[in-house]
Amino acid sequence: MDLLRACDDLKGFIETAQKLIETWDEDPDNYSKLEQHLTELKAEIEKFKD
Repeated sequence: MDLLRACDDLKGFIETAQKLIETWDEDPDNYSKLEQHLTELKAEIEKFKD
C-alpha cells in the first residue's frame, strides 16, 4: 500500500466516522441513519484489510 492511498483511505474513514458521530449527536434514536453510517464505516474499514 502506498502512502498516498493510505492517507486517502484514512481520510475517508475519519470523515465517515465524523458523520456517524454527528448523526448520533443530532438524534441518537434515528436508527436508520445510524445504521447507514455504520454500514459506510464498515466499508471504510474493509479498505484497510488489503
